[in-house]
Amino acid sequence: MPKINDVTGVILAGGRSSRFGTNKALALFQGIPLIDRVLNVMSPLFHDLMIVTNTPEIYERLHLPLVKDFEPYLGPLGGIYTALRETRNDRIFVVGCDMPLLDPKVISGIIQKSEEADAVVPIHDGIREFLMAVYSRKLLPEICKSLGEGRLSVKELCFHIPCIEWIPVKGDSWTAINTAEELKKLEERYAR
Repeated sequence: MPKINDVTGVILAGGRSSRFGTNKALALFQGIPLIDRVLNVMSPLFHDLMIVTNTPEIYERLHLPLVKDFEPYLGPLGGIYTALRETRNDRIFVVGCDMPLLDPKVISGIIQKSEEADAVVPIHDGIREFLMAVYSRKLLPEICKSLGEGRLSVKELCFHIPCIEWIPVKGDSWTAINTAEELKKLEERYAR
């Protein structure tokens, strides 16, 4: 499959991992750091790929463009803003560094729906996945306004986007690890 050239792949790794206790991007799932698992799926798909982080020195070993958050600790919305400012493409596909079950077919399906929309957000079991989604550069002014007003919710932003696609997806791609207990349960589930 040819690499995607007109959408930049973005891995968000700027969080504090406060619920996890340590840097969850480096936590192991099946013996591989979570961020490496994400990278192993994203790298073959995207011509342009970047990691947005507050701690670029931690990820230098990955040999990818590392973009420091323009303002630290503004959450995923700050990371999306940073990526949209830094990319050469008009669209980005964003995932968290804590999503070890990404499926390239699901990612490709989301991107295919993104040419006309300002954002494409998948839905599974009625839950919207704002951190496995496509966002357009057209959103920069609205995101800047939200950040300036202290509104850091990606969800809130998405409900104000006039041209958004909500698409149903199946599978486990959206599984994100927030706590050490969640990681342990996932390990047990996949050890069987």
